[in-house]
Amino acid sequence: MFRHTLLLLLLAGSASAQTAPDLALAPVAAAPARYTAADTVRAVHRLFAKRRKLGSILTVGAVGADLALAGVSAAAEDTHKSSGGGYGWSAAGLQFSFGDFAIIYGVIAAPVMGVGIQQLIAYGPKREAKVLNQYNATGMLPAKIKRQLRRQLR
Repeated sequence: MFRHTLLLLLLAGSASAQTAPDLALAPVAAAPARYTAADTVRAVHRLFAKRRKLGSILTVGAVGADLALAGVSAAAEDTHKSSGGGYGWSAAGLQFSFGDFAIIYGVIAAPVMGVGIQQLIAYGPKREAKVLNQYNATGMLPAKIKRQLRRQLR
């Protein structure tokens, strides 16, 4: 009985193997394009809007943090002077105003503001229009934009 079952399995396997070459000769349909031109334009718009938003957040956040910290520090400085305590900068003979603190914290916040301003310049509306015009004319995107879109579309 075992031999008959094994023989039937072998014959069934060889019969299916004979039909496999017929399937291999069937024409393969071309794979559809993953993304259309409209998808690419939409992705470029989204990339530029996202980067401009990031630039705005970094720039405004750094300026706001600079001014808030300067205000708090100046208020604390005034409190320590009026209380007559020997705490803080005034004990060393130094007295800072709001503007002095704004400059100190501004130097610390400058790199963050710089990155934000760079994002606003690099991903501005004029550059976006230039990239899209180039894409419409040639069908190619700059390598940097293509790489950034590849990361987004994963």
